[in-house]
Amino acid sequence: MGLLGLPGRRATLPRTGWGLVLLAGAVACGGAPPVVEEIVPRPSPPPALTVDVAEDAFDTLPELWGAWRRLDCAKVAYLSTWAEGQSAETVCAAIPKGHRAPARPEYSDADVYLPAAPAPEDGTWFLAIARDPEPAYFVIMLEQELWRLALGPVPALGKVAEPAGDEMPADPALTVKAKLVPQQYLTYLTDPAGVSGITFPAGDPMRALLAELLRRPTKARPDRVTTDVRLVTESPRVLMLADGGALVLHALRLVRTQKPARGRKTLKHPLYGKDDLRAFTGKSRLDTLTGSEILFLATKVTEAGKMTTIGLRRELAEITAG
Repeated sequence: MGLLGLPGRRATLPRTGWGLVLLAGAVACGGAPPVVEEIVPRPSPPPALTVDVAEDAFDTLPELWGAWRRLDCAKVAYLSTWAEGQSAETVCAAIPKGHRAPARPEYSDADVYLPAAPAPEDGTWFLAIARDPEPAYFVIMLEQELWRLALGPVPALGKVAEPAGDEMPADPALTVKAKLVPQQYLTYLTDPAGVSGITFPAGDPMRALLAELLRRPTKARPDRVTTDVRLVTESPRVLMLADGGALVLHALRLVRTQKPARGRKTLKHPLYGKDDLRAFTGKSRLDTLTGSEILFLATKVTEAGKMTTIGLRRELAEITAG
């Protein structure tokens, strides 16, 4: 199996099919040159996504985990896309400089689930839920003739949500609610007064995160801290669930900027430790820093629009000076 390629071949999809070049008219003695008519090339359609194809694609993930272990950052970046592609290369490059490596165990015992009617703009993708060494969600996408890791691992929180698979047609109204989930997360985390009316159940990690974001400026004093929450991906990936509701796979970016108090030249209480500062910036002391963290998320949304975070991985993606 090649680099996350299709089963039995190395990253193969049908190549673009080129049309014939037709010569209109023959070249007679003393006649005009032939008119050349070139047929516009037509891209070949991708192969049908089946459970067997998806299972074989998931089974190639050890190539990516091996690249992480060897710190082959070019290959890590090559095999990552979508949400994972936002941080893979910068995190990999920081590890040999002192950043603590993220856990990348060998996941196995996975079930794969295909979208019932994927939107054309979402491309070809599928969900995998691995059970060993711990339940975790993965999204794998076909991009430029290559299967790449788009999201994962996202460790499951509590009971694993079981998608209905492609035999259950997508509910259009529920799909609309599901597509709005990332924006609702963003609104919740930037609305401390709760004016929007968006809520999460007791014990949901988003409630704890909002409390953390509200406390951070006070804990960092006399330094000044501001936080910006951004969408990482344009469109989440959605699957209907067997017990009702929908599973939404998406990601957010937390961007925190820290500046020293007026009259000071350096930070008093940096948000990140010296090892991470050196690994990402080459310096252990900064006058101003911007840290970027990514939340890799799995969310269950009900037909009534109620959201629960059922999977979460939080990872430092980058630190810059200034």
